[in-house]
Amino acid sequence: MIPAGFAYAAPSTTEAVLALLAERPDEIKLMAGGQSLIPLLRLRLACPDILVDLRHLAELRAVDDLGHAFRVGAMVTHRDVIDSEAARAWQIVHDGGADLADPLVRNRGTFGGSIAHADPAGDWPPIALALNATMHVRSLHGTRTVAADEFFTDLFTTAIDESELLTHIEFAKSAAGDRSAYVKIPHPASGYAVAGAGVVLSVVDGVCRGARIVLTGVASGPVRARAVEDALLGQEITAGVLARAAGWAAEGIGFIGDSYAPEEYRRNLAGVAVRRALQRAVSPNVPDHHQREHRG
Repeated sequence: MIPAGFAYAAPSTTEAVLALLAERPDEIKLMAGGQSLIPLLRLRLACPDILVDLRHLAELRAVDDLGHAFRVGAMVTHRDVIDSEAARAWQIVHDGGADLADPLVRNRGTFGGSIAHADPAGDWPPIALALNATMHVRSLHGTRTVAADEFFTDLFTTAIDESELLTHIEFAKSAAGDRSAYVKIPHPASGYAVAGAGVVLSVVDGVCRGARIVLTGVASGPVRARAVEDALLGQEITAGVLARAAGWAAEGIGFIGDSYAPEEYRRNLAGVAVRRALQRAVSPNVPDHHQREHRG
């Protein structure tokens, strides 16, 4: 299908983009890498009056080490995130990029574009939520920050106002005792997550002192599996504890379903994804008390 007609603009500065957004917010669609938007345009699921291409915003293409945190520009490509120090510091970032789409999408698509698009089966949104990231947005009226817990509001919907631009995503550096991983069960055709789980744990002396467990692909957006988090807090990290905690993955989640993966199937896959992600996060040094008792 041929896209509906639209005007095209490719400003070279963030200020110029913000001026357009302030003047005609209802008529504009922003394009970062275009890997999600272009198919929507071709299907006429998106029909903007003006397409604003962000590819010339070089100021948003850096991954900065702030000392205490990493700040990723919204226009940083998936490939550059995968190759960055952030991916070497956080296993969850490495995992998310390792099986993300294909080389063309990784080289053209952007980290911020994925976050702002908020696909309910996407890989970066649950990782940003698991990392407790902070989103930096700008308008002509100034800048503001939005915590990840408040950022993803519904299906393909975020807290970004129509007059605002996502500029950076910031998340803390890993600390001693931090463990993380991302595991997804992909759709065989699209590669998107039918169910996936992002895990960030803080483990001190073998005991879980903090946990953020996030599901993707199973609900209208990335969602924290708080029952799993509660089941882990204060517990010694063993194979048995991880398995029991993963059993709570479906608790309190509003599951979606479709012809490929009905709601009940996704409910089961959520537990599988969480269990695998937990095991990957703490492996290979997970004592299994059941096995130890049996051998004794």
